[in-house]
Amino acid sequence: MFIIDFDDTLFDTQRYKQVRLESVQRLGVSEEEYWETYREARNSPDGVFTYSDYRHAEVLALRGYDQEELLAVLQETSSPAVLPTFLFGDTISFLDACTGSEDVLVLLSLGNPGYQEMKTKGSGVAAYFDRLFMVHDTKKHILSELFQSVHPKEVWFINDKVAESVELYKAFPHMRVVLKVSQNISIQEYEESGLPYFYTLAEIHAYVAAQTQ
Repeated sequence: MFIIDFDDTLFDTQRYKQVRLESVQRLGVSEEEYWETYREARNSPDGVFTYSDYRHAEVLALRGYDQEELLAVLQETSSPAVLPTFLFGDTISFLDACTGSEDVLVLLSLGNPGYQEMKTKGSGVAAYFDRLFMVHDTKKHILSELFQSVHPKEVWFINDKVAESVELYKAFPHMRVVLKVSQNISIQEYEESGLPYFYTLAEIHAYVAAQTQ
């Protein structure tokens, strides 16, 4: 079984955010305002992920911008015509290789479930997976559920987030964790994690193949 993250693992989320920044800058939003309102829109006060195009436009509108104009330009970057362009160059070949192995593929993504579903389906990756989980709090309970039917040692967990992966690995030490380097996280964190890490999905596939021969 492969359990695979979406943002910054299959999908170039940092480039996606940059394009969205540039789209709202055309309406007068500064870079500082974009990131401040992004953080406000990302989570509710109790830590639940709430980010969406609508939520970000709503928060920016509180600063005097036109909410409908903002929503329109943000939605342009989230259309099915555009979203596939944000996949990493080796994402589809990696997923093809995983599906060719006849292993079960599970997508496990953290964020506003509706927004994550829109991105995974719009980008085209959802069709590769046997099961899709979008969670707004933690991935741990999903792994607990999955491991009722499959032993953790039979699972490859592929993710970019170091702290999250280390925590989950401690909870499920037989799970085989591989990290995909994100430009949003320092390489020192990956080095100190003690977990294998790679810059590309192609490298991850080669590593997995070598370990399972």
